[in-house]
Amino acid sequence: METDRFEQITIGDEAEIFHVVTEKDVDSFVKLTGDDNPLHVDATYAETTSFKKPVVHGMLTASFISTIIGTKLPGKGSLWYEQSLRFLEPVRIGEKIRVWVKVKHKSPSQRILVLDTIVSGDGDRRVIEGEAKVKVLLPETKKKVNVMTDDKRGAVIVTGASRGIGAAIAIELGSAGYPVVVNYLNRDKNAENIVQAIRNKKGKATACKADVSDAEAVRMMVDMALSEFGAVSGIVNNASASIESVKFSDLSWDSFQKHIDVQIKGAFYLSQAVLPHLVQNQKGIIVNIASVVADNTPPTKWVPYNVVKAALITFSRSLAVEYGAKGIRVNCVSPGMTQTDLIANIPDKAKMLTKMQTPLRRLAVPEDIASAVAFLFSDKAAFISGQNIRVCGGIVMM
Repeated sequence: METDRFEQITIGDEAEIFHVVTEKDVDSFVKLTGDDNPLHVDATYAETTSFKKPVVHGMLTASFISTIIGTKLPGKGSLWYEQSLRFLEPVRIGEKIRVWVKVKHKSPSQRILVLDTIVSGDGDRRVIEGEAKVKVLLPETKKKVNVMTDDKRGAVIVTGASRGIGAAIAIELGSAGYPVVVNYLNRDKNAENIVQAIRNKKGKATACKADVSDAEAVRMMVDMALSEFGAVSGIVNNASASIESVKFSDLSWDSFQKHIDVQIKGAFYLSQAVLPHLVQNQKGIIVNIASVVADNTPPTKWVPYNVVKAALITFSRSLAVEYGAKGIRVNCVSPGMTQTDLIANIPDKAKMLTKMQTPLRRLAVPEDIASAVAFLFSDKAAFISGQNIRVCGGIVMM
């Protein structure tokens, strides 16, 4: 397997090359570019200028920056896409130039390096200085489509999967051939029923009681998935605290913190625990269950829920950027109002109004959301990442 050179490069790395500029170099440059300015090629004309002797084309000298970038630092697979240049002194034919680059910034998520670039002539006088930006392309051997055949699929951990949307997702992914870890907190019997439903369809599943806001519990859940199924292919962060309709003036921080702990902290802990395994395999899928409340005018008196769902979308995009080059896809699925226990306290009148405002004239059911999640775990979604897929019957159109 080809080594990924980019991973080995660190800030402060430097390289240099030397070249003696010849008359043949100048002739070749003129032939290539058509730049036959007499300042560069006519000694008689050059003598009438302040330079007195022909001056080597500035861009000919600067072109050796491309040489060092393509052959030394970063080397093979470098895409030199931006350069600032300041031409300080002339270079003459027969002069030995030193081309030097140094890494001043590295962006792992974008695979971009920023380099100081300096060209020096005889006597170590600086003739060109500037800054280059270079993107290091991923080695071809690592450009794998994120497709998993049935015999290579690891487990998918679905949080909050003992009922509602989480249960439907677990059953749908189990039917699609993924071993499923049915995470839950309180409903032991419900979780076992979901596991049995998956097994009844010839799927593989196990239940795991774990508080997703507890880092140690989450690590143990990931270890259990690895032990039972050998690998983890992805996660679905679905767990959510119950929605309480409370005026902001009456809202306690504890209520706010509860939503942060379950949805944001839970997604953080599980993602952080599983990502090293996904990165090692150079493939993996993360789906976070958000909500359309983050898109338009948010529902009144739902401040904690509204805020964490918006944060979850940004969290997903951030991970998609950072881990995309490592073969990991991260997306959100945002349901509209869905017929689950989560909306049990919402008045029927409000549900009816939402239904009538929805172009498809119905509320979602958990299976609608599960189908979208299963799609994101399929090979048909292999080039989808950083997206927020709304499953809302058209009540939000973006």
